[in-house]
Amino acid sequence: MKWKLGLLSVAVAAMTFGVSADDNTSGVAVPSVPSFPSDAARRGRAIADYADSFDQGWVDQYLQARMTLYDANGDTVRRQIRQMILEGNDGDKSLVRFMTPAEVRGVGALIHEHPDSTDDSWLYLPATRRVRRISGANRTASFQGTEFTYEDLSGTIVRRYDWRFLRETTLRSDGQSAPVYELEARPNYANTGYQRLIFSIHKENWRVEKIQFFDRAGERLKTLTSSRWRQYHGRFWRARRLDMRNHQTGKRTLIESTSQFLNLSLYQRRDGSQRNNLNDQAFTRRALENG
Repeated sequence: MKWKLGLLSVAVAAMTFGVSADDNTSGVAVPSVPSFPSDAARRGRAIADYADSFDQGWVDQYLQARMTLYDANGDTVRRQIRQMILEGNDGDKSLVRFMTPAEVRGVGALIHEHPDSTDDSWLYLPATRRVRRISGANRTASFQGTEFTYEDLSGTIVRRYDWRFLRETTLRSDGQSAPVYELEARPNYANTGYQRLIFSIHKENWRVEKIQFFDRAGERLKTLTSSRWRQYHGRFWRARRLDMRNHQTGKRTLIESTSQFLNLSLYQRRDGSQRNNLNDQAFTRRALENG
């Protein structure tokens, strides 16, 4: 998942898959939809590839959100988080940091994705004033008591999975019926906590509505449901509510965005000047330490 999950060409028809050519101010056109093969494996991979290409070209993302952690009894702990993501051809870079409460303020995680090798992950703890690398074997651990693991913080890179088309069905999303493709994805990389995942991808807006996670024994472990969708720049869809539920422990982590921006250069400052995009300097170990 990428708390975003991932575009090409130039004008297509007036309204294509939830994106109006007239309303698209992103400068990134919608890629043409290919013919998907009938074979389950090839069809699954082709749909995943297209959904990925549909969500490319957003450049960068800045997010502030409320996070609520629920234990099995329904008791809650509330936190505020900030996340930045920089899109890259050879893998995205992301940095998420806790802003409140005091006991976790400043704790942060930095991820550098590498499509053909293990991602680089680092954790910063203000109490020790040190950055430590998260080894591959530790990527399955919980991120600071949430139902998200370090593995979950990385994006879904299509070629890291073996895909299979399961079926077409409908889900309830934001109070409406959403037509989706269900795809099975089996990780083909080492140090994963999952045997397989099931993605529900919207057939018109090409966004991931739901992900079901199954543990190494094949038992259902977690479900991530995305909702309160918003379209940015008439082009890119982002969920403003992420709900991760652990079916084995009864715990839950809810993330609700309070502000979210895609491609910062398309926004103006208060004085009317154009904002700058994020750059690599915002995603270094030094940036992680300095907050």
